[in-house]
Amino acid sequence: TSLLCVMHSLSTLLLAAVPRTKEIAPGVHMPTMSLGTCCGSDPSVGVAPWLASGGVGIDTANDYHDQPAIATALKATGAARDKIFLTTKVPAGVAALHGPGKLDCSLDPQRAVDVLKENLAQLRMTHVDLVLLHGPCELQGTAAAVDPAKANAAQWQGMQMALSSGLTRAIGVSNYNVTHLEALLAAPTTRVKPAVNQCQMSINGSAFCSPETGVCLHGPGHDDATIAFCRTHNITYEAYDVMSGCPFHDARLGAIARAHGMSAAQVCFRWTLQRGAILATGTGHNATKAALHSKDDLGTYDPNFELTGEEMAYLDGIRP
Repeated sequence: TSLLCVMHSLSTLLLAAVPRTKEIAPGVHMPTMSLGTCCGSDPSVGVAPWLASGGVGIDTANDYHDQPAIATALKATGAARDKIFLTTKVPAGVAALHGPGKLDCSLDPQRAVDVLKENLAQLRMTHVDLVLLHGPCELQGTAAAVDPAKANAAQWQGMQMALSSGLTRAIGVSNYNVTHLEALLAAPTTRVKPAVNQCQMSINGSAFCSPETGVCLHGPGHDDATIAFCRTHNITYEAYDVMSGCPFHDARLGAIARAHGMSAAQVCFRWTLQRGAILATGTGHNATKAALHSKDDLGTYDPNFELTGEEMAYLDGIRP
């Protein structure tokens, strides 16, 4: 398709442009790789080796229930606050992923501020570097007690309040597709556009759908339409689930990895970065493996490692 051709061209232009940080908002430079602490990535064993390997970004959320553990792990490392880039999230829509009838959307902007303050207390911080609305309220489907678009706008208004109060340096969203972004940007209360949109993105991962409501936000692999929209509107696209959709058993991907002297995981990370996205990834719950994963993941920045335009085009074309 024409869109895919455009993305291939962009991939080629970005071949040598994979810095360690990206300016997501004026004066706010975010690491292009962060340690994600969701879904089996234990911060109590992952934070220390990540920082020791040169990592800076740490990504958590209110509903990961691990923010106190992150606070403890950070204190143990003795890392200075200004040497860490901390991302957290305010639940919105994602409760629908955890069971029928669970709702977490509100028309009260103060609710977003209050949850962020709860996050800060758990993290033992006075501010974070980035806070995201964890999902669009459309995820709640027909069970939603409030109009989803109005709830998204109200919660975003609360995020703007948090930004102006100094509770965070930047604000963004997560799991938003083009439809949700267009509505949010058009809302009369929106004064600040999202700095980041964190979404599922991989070479050939599964679609993002709620098993409870049946609502799907993104198709399998990479949502090129949303990626292009974010690029056009200067919204940084952040990927998660890069590894869960990395086709480790693909013979040509293996050959690409061997040709560069890198691992298959590093090829999938590099593909993501060369697509112009930044990313968050976990390192598991085994202390020894977490140290190895941290070193391997951050080794993706090797200045001698660069996927060719042909390799990028092949990886772009893999489908589940």
